Amino acid sequence: MLVAFAGAAQGVAGMGFGLLCAPLLIQIYGPREGVQQVVLLSLVLNIVFLVREVRQARIREAVGLLLPSWLVTPLLVLLFRKVSPQLLLLTAGGLTLASAAILALGLRASHLRGLPGAVVAGVVSAAMNVAGGLAGPAVAMYAVSASWPATSVRPTLQLYGVGLNIVTLLSLGVPVLRWPLLLGLAVGVLTGLMLANRMSAARVRPLILGLAMLGGTLVIIRARTW
Repeated sequence: MLVAFAGAAQGVAGMGFGLLCAPLLIQIYGPREGVQQVVLLSLVLNIVFLVREVRQARIREAVGLLLPSWLVTPLLVLLFRKVSPQLLLLTAGGLTLASAAILALGLRASHLRGLPGAVVAGVVSAAMNVAGGLAGPAVAMYAVSASWPATSVRPTLQLYGVGLNIVTLLSLGVPVLRWPLLLGLAVGVLTGLMLANRMSAARVRPLILGLAMLGGTLVIIRARTW
């Protein structure tokens, strides 16, 4: 059920699957395979949801975010093997909560909207994806801070997710396919496709912030009870 709910959230907001599912899947399959499963299932969702809205994706911005994330992902995989999974999850959850809280309060850093912001967001996103399958928050916060049109946020995040998750899987390794997870994902995809058509553009930003806060809290709770 959680996989289905998280998949639906991904379809509506362009992010949220890893935030909601990572704590559970890491607990069930362990730190390594848990993250692999999150990344693999996220990639499937990215592709499915992107197909419907690819014309609205901001390709230039997605590439700008992807280039730094591609460069650092293989290095991060090697580096994080020496760091405890608990510390990685605590850091990822804390960054998620902090960025969501800053934007929820209406604070924005205008100098982080261009190339510097894209580099920072791409690197942080790659690090959080390797650590816990949490690619979405950093780039979603960047999109909100840069005032992207609401109609382009979701497809651009999906496009970015396709590129990053492919490289992450190549670096981490592809896990064994778990059919129960795929069945739950299928339900989430169908639900997400129906809800996405009914979600007004004005609701996308608060939904992203809400998912980030909820997911960041769940990740921290999971890490503290490791």
